[in-house]
Amino acid sequence: MIWLMVRAGAQAGTVVLLARSLGAQVYGEFITALAVASFFVPLASMGLQAIVLREGAADPGRLPVLLMRALRIWRIGWAVATLLAALAGWAFLPRPTNAALFVLLCAGEIGAGSLVELLGRVQQARQHPQRFGQLLAGLSLARLAALGALLALHELTLESWILAYVSSSMAYATLVLRQAPRRAVDTTSLEHTDRQLVHLGLPFVSGAIAFRIQAEFNKPVLARLGYSLAGNFSVAQRAVDVANLPLVALQEALWPRVFASEDPRGRIFRSGSAIMALALIGGALLAICAPLLPRLLGAGYAEAASLLALLAWLPAVQVLRGLSNALLMAERRFDVLLRVYVFGTASAILTNLALILAYHLSGAVIAAYANEALVIGFQLLLARRPSRLSHS
Repeated sequence: MIWLMVRAGAQAGTVVLLARSLGAQVYGEFITALAVASFFVPLASMGLQAIVLREGAADPGRLPVLLMRALRIWRIGWAVATLLAALAGWAFLPRPTNAALFVLLCAGEIGAGSLVELLGRVQQARQHPQRFGQLLAGLSLARLAALGALLALHELTLESWILAYVSSSMAYATLVLRQAPRRAVDTTSLEHTDRQLVHLGLPFVSGAIAFRIQAEFNKPVLARLGYSLAGNFSVAQRAVDVANLPLVALQEALWPRVFASEDPRGRIFRSGSAIMALALIGGALLAICAPLLPRLLGAGYAEAASLLALLAWLPAVQVLRGLSNALLMAERRFDVLLRVYVFGTASAILTNLALILAYHLSGAVIAAYANEALVIGFQLLLARRPSRLSHS
């Protein structure tokens, strides 16, 4: 929990300093490019971070070979994901950043983000949630340090920040990889081939991409109407994300215990009730603090205050969906999960396109809640049906 709070502080500091220094227009341009790159972060590891967590928590002796196989697949996935992100940016961004810088941003965001998470899941599977938190916090701190250096040198521009962001991210990811405990293992000792491992990870990579699209697809759509709109919405959403990190930390600490429990449903209900109560308290605090945003960031972010007040209750809805997802994972209802993720992706794209183009910023808020409600409803509907697939 402590390290997730450190991560929250580092992310909050980065958002405040960057948004104040660049202004809503330029900040919106950066955050929109980053949003497009972030869609493809889960694709690099092909969902194997979830396989490492689930199987490693159940049988720690399998972790070394699982990690080696996952890293082998990750190298290919990183290249493919970077290429797809570059193509998506060319297709969706209204006025892309310098093409070479955008590709570099995609490579850095996808490579560092996916690699650090994969290595962190190994620690989480070993029942070391504090180490998992340390790894994630370190990435945010490295980026904040790079931003601080640019501000101290009075060299902060969009271009210099992208270079610093990528350099600090990749340097940190490389350091974490070098320090990861690895030993010679027989990578053929698993009963699954690489192709089969990728197939097992498909529901998880689909889910992670679905979550990214649901959270970030609004940025490219808003950018079509103006980068300042994307900047304002992003600031409000980042405030919600930072406040949501303690809830994420509690859920991350809960998952290995749920997967190892003989009564996952009871464990989720007992612990989930407490997490939901904290989410509601946090939402009330966010709504109360919302008017402070323009004072903190400047007049260019006046619209962010009302957006934050409206989005304050979104974490509670997301907790409900996260707990439901965990139960389906524990019960190995991957047939339901995969269809829910596909539905959620399509729903996010359609609701954001329709509502944002019609109602602009208000539409983005409505779309955020509407999509969560649609996905939860669809998930409950499918979960009531008996499983048609058997997974081991």
